Amino acid sequence: MLIEIDGKKIETKDGTSLHQIFSDHKIPYLKGSTIGIIKKETEQSKYLNEFLIRTNKGSFVIKVHNTEEGKIFSDISKEFVNKNVRWKTSTLIALGSVQSNLNVTKDEKTYDPWDVFFTLAGFDNNTTYLTLSKKTHKGAYGTKNTVGKVTQGRHVLALIEEGDKIISVSPVEVFSIERDFETIKDLNYIPKNGEKIFTHIKIKLNQNTPMAMEHLFSLTKDNYILIDDVTESYVSTEVLKGFDVEAENSALRKKNSVTVRTEGKGTGTVYIYKKDRITTPHHSVAGELVFGTELLEMLRKDDKVSVNISPQSLSVLGLTQKDAEEKLKSEGVTPERLGDTSDSAIIVEQDPPFTADILKTKTVKTIGIDKNNIIEIELYEELAPITVKYFRKITGLVNKPIGKLDIQFAHPTVPLVAFEGGGVEAGALIPENMPVESSKRGEVGVTNMSRQHKGLIGIRLKDDNAYGPTGEEFDGTNIIGKIDLDKVKIDFNKEQVIYLKEIKK
Repeated sequence: MLIEIDGKKIETKDGTSLHQIFSDHKIPYLKGSTIGIIKKETEQSKYLNEFLIRTNKGSFVIKVHNTEEGKIFSDISKEFVNKNVRWKTSTLIALGSVQSNLNVTKDEKTYDPWDVFFTLAGFDNNTTYLTLSKKTHKGAYGTKNTVGKVTQGRHVLALIEEGDKIISVSPVEVFSIERDFETIKDLNYIPKNGEKIFTHIKIKLNQNTPMAMEHLFSLTKDNYILIDDVTESYVSTEVLKGFDVEAENSALRKKNSVTVRTEGKGTGTVYIYKKDRITTPHHSVAGELVFGTELLEMLRKDDKVSVNISPQSLSVLGLTQKDAEEKLKSEGVTPERLGDTSDSAIIVEQDPPFTADILKTKTVKTIGIDKNNIIEIELYEELAPITVKYFRKITGLVNKPIGKLDIQFAHPTVPLVAFEGGGVEAGALIPENMPVESSKRGEVGVTNMSRQHKGLIGIRLKDDNAYGPTGEEFDGTNIIGKIDLDKVKIDFNKEQVIYLKEIKK
């Protein structure tokens, strides 16, 4: 039998499972991700309540309303072919005339820009003109309701002059493909002849949106996206909801556009569009879907979809200087080692930090430190989800393998170390996972919103029965994780910053 997988035709024996087919043809599959299967496709066509008007100056589209006038226009639309623009004013354009059976009224009505209506010259339906409103005005033109509205090609109205001609009038026909499909995750599925199978989507990023690019690299670091919302217009993922992204490219959200919300409710949410939507300053268009539109249409809430991103991230944080150099050179980028330049040193910072900028300059500075100077931290995400999210944002661990904290206060006589936090974000730190009887050595805490210094981060260096890692009483402290201080090789009193790596247990 003949099937199609991700656009490639494959011949296989009847009764062969997807698992075997993937293995035989070396097709990669991300475990647990959604597979879309199109079983049957049927092409359909239908006429919309829209008409394309072609003139010698260009074309425009009228969307017809469900009114008596709209129905009459649908019936007599062909009679306007070869008719001329009879007159043009600052207010309207009149085309015609033709005969009609419209009921005459002398009532005045308000018309908005782009409204389409009939004008009965001398209140006589034997001289019926199709009229296009150019601006808001009032008038008595002999009819009660509008025909419709100009929805596309509005710029053509400015080009039309008296004497110009209507070349054709035709209803807008749209073609669509009706698909019988299902989604699966079970590789024991046995495909049938002619089925089309989709395993992933591909996204091409806009290199003029460096911040949004990094946001998407973070979102797809494990090569998949979790779907949180599905509508007729888009699918979205809220994994990074609440993380700020700078507005960079508020362009038209076309079908297959990938955007990041940059302002308002849902900041940080990523959308992939199934239909065109208007431009908004609250979204940055960060890329486009270049493969997998069929799978996109099949996705449901809570699906996990495999995704390929292009270009790939050029972040080398967490790699050794040697491994980073090999990776960068393979991408045509020249690295410059700084800090600890030994092959085994771990990169904790790079300049420029963004992939988009590296692709432009083709150079990057990699700053390394001894791997023993990176502090490992275990985070209590289940016990303090809001505060852990805040901590990851402040340190950069939300989208980087190595985080960073600036030391605010450390002294040999004080049994804690305090680090700078973020004022605005700290306003939402509700009390969670507060110490009960004592705060243990190595615990990491954040001052919650009940205190003046909300957002301050601290590490407790000795057990204490009264105060938490930031020096606050227990009800003002959220415990977010712990560090094994016996493994820490640095002296907090001699450092200005520390570097962190999250570990999971």
